[in-house]
Amino acid sequence: MGVSQPFISTRDRRRHAQGPSKRVRFSLLFLLCMGMLSGLLTACGGDAHLQQDAQQQQKSFEQALSHAQSVGVPNTLLQPIEKQQQDLQSSSAPWNFFDASIVDDYYRNLSQRYDALSIQTEGLIDSSTDRYRQQAVSDLDHLQSSLANKQKESLPLDTLTKFYQQNMSQEQKAQYPKDYLAISANAKDALATLNQMPTTLQKLQTLKDIIDLMKESKQDSSTLQKQYDDNYSEISKALKSQELTQVEKNVDKQTEQAAGSFQKLIPQLVKNKVDQYDTQVQQLKTYGVDNTQYQKVSDDLHTKGDSVKNLQDYLAFAKVYNSDLQGMQKDLTMGKASYEIKQFHQEVANWGGAHVYHNPYDGKDYWPDMGYMTKGIGEDLDRELSAASKLADYQQVLTDVENEVFHLQMYETDFNDKTPYTQSHATDIQLLQHYKLMGTQVIVVSFAEQALRLYENGVVVRSFQITAGRPELPAVPGLWSVMWRKTKTVFKSPYPKGSPYYYADTPINYAIMYHEGGYFLHDSWWRNDYGPGTQYFHIDSSGNTSANYGTHGCVNMPTDQAAWLYDHTSYNTSILMY
Repeated sequence: MGVSQPFISTRDRRRHAQGPSKRVRFSLLFLLCMGMLSGLLTACGGDAHLQQDAQQQQKSFEQALSHAQSVGVPNTLLQPIEKQQQDLQSSSAPWNFFDASIVDDYYRNLSQRYDALSIQTEGLIDSSTDRYRQQAVSDLDHLQSSLANKQKESLPLDTLTKFYQQNMSQEQKAQYPKDYLAISANAKDALATLNQMPTTLQKLQTLKDIIDLMKESKQDSSTLQKQYDDNYSEISKALKSQELTQVEKNVDKQTEQAAGSFQKLIPQLVKNKVDQYDTQVQQLKTYGVDNTQYQKVSDDLHTKGDSVKNLQDYLAFAKVYNSDLQGMQKDLTMGKASYEIKQFHQEVANWGGAHVYHNPYDGKDYWPDMGYMTKGIGEDLDRELSAASKLADYQQVLTDVENEVFHLQMYETDFNDKTPYTQSHATDIQLLQHYKLMGTQVIVVSFAEQALRLYENGVVVRSFQITAGRPELPAVPGLWSVMWRKTKTVFKSPYPKGSPYYYADTPINYAIMYHEGGYFLHDSWWRNDYGPGTQYFHIDSSGNTSANYGTHGCVNMPTDQAAWLYDHTSYNTSILMY
């Protein structure tokens, strides 16, 4: 059997003969139209290079924005730019089947907008950098001036000072806003810490008061002392005010705990303070100062002391006591300085009278400690006391007279020391140690020996004999600095012709000024003889009558030795005379 064929109707055969159906023709027409539309759209899309430029400008802007964020430009400053970015991102190219220039303009404008945003962002980086650099410098300057001002308050400023110096160094290396903002924040934190520190220390002082009082009454304060030391260490290391706030909380807790055990000590501690004040009132009387007003204050302190019952009462009482004590200090220091100067003059007279030097050349007797007499340093002390007016002035007078008392003691000891002048003397070393000069270069002049020794690091480098001031015009004992160094100069007499102290204009080869008023160490080419006794009237072997007396307060030496001393010393050399 053959394969059967499908049945095809006459109408179907007609359709095959006529070609594609309507559906096929419609499909073909749709495809043709789409092809034509695609070509039209392509033609209306504009210049592809403009689209690429816009994309590149957008990428450049996004990089600039990312850089601005990374270098620390604050978000508040970047928000307007980011808003414009969002607006551009939400826009799209217009559709126009007939005019490609509209699309080109869109992309051209988009490129320009992104370029403008890039420029704006870069400008914002530059302006922010300048702005925050200026702010950082201003904040550092403020911190520096505040640190300098707080120095007088004896605060533990080492950490804050080093922190300031570190930030100054960082400021020199900084490049971006974030760098300067960090420095500015550091400076502000440090300044806040600095301003809070006195308050924190004031709280800590309450704890210190309790410790001192416990020690005063022989109570064990080791635990409290450890707490105090730890707190002080934390304060000294603090760089932020929050750290000090935490210390204050610790101190409050520790003070409260200590107050309970402190309660039983109060009566004795009040008595100790009142007794201490009474002792100083009595000292005023000893010094010859009218103490009537201070006796009234003492009576008031006794009354206040009777009402002290607890820690708070005691701290209030101690504050009044400290104020009263401070109010007495000027009169007390003035009285003590005046009293000790009188004692000094008396000791000079007593010792000098007991060690009279009989001069065979003029048959007269002299006190050998003439440098400490009224014509010597004694006159300076009297003048200084008379000119004093403030507490600091009287404190300086007291310091000076106490130093001169020490010099006098060393002179009296050295007077009986038989050690050769070429060797180190025990009194020299004591003076060097007293003034902490063992590690420096010092010229030491001994009036008892009429000798000079140059010390370096506590060791005698060279020594030679000198001639110092005559009895009426002695050289001045004390610690002096080099005030002036001069070669080839001329000394002119401050005394008029006819005065026993007048001298003609005298050329000097080497001169080192040690005291105002024309006191020098210098060469004396007209002399032959130096050493003990030459400060008094004598007959010099040179035959020059002007060499028969001691100096006018200077220290003389042979020219070659003066030259050596001048060449081997400097303005940094100290001068000790005794």
